[in-house]
Amino acid sequence: MASISSEPWRDAVGSPRSEGLKRFLRSRWTFVGLQVLDLLTTMYAFRAGAIEVNPLVAHLTVVFGRFGGVLMSKLIAVVIAMGVRRRLWIVNALYIAIVGWNLIMIARMALHGK
Repeated sequence: MASISSEPWRDAVGSPRSEGLKRFLRSRWTFVGLQVLDLLTTMYAFRAGAIEVNPLVAHLTVVFGRFGGVLMSKLIAVVIAMGVRRRLWIVNALYIAIVGWNLIMIARMALHGK
């Protein structure tokens, strides 16, 4: 007879699915991909009439232009992230949220005809 674990979460934590998610979130390539997605969604949002709300990126867009400023911020982020391995999953989770936010704002602007 199989026993029922008093801690069912332990079974899920070690599953291949959760290990794959952990590997995905800890990957530097995931970070680079998210930077590309953030660049693309930000540029699309600019074309749709959005403005940059991050003060550092907004300053870079004034100095280097919209594309150059956002690209410069992405390059800075990649250089910084290459030295950070232990907490990269936190940064990747944050950029997943940022890209998601960009997509929501793009959809919202499209629905409201702005």
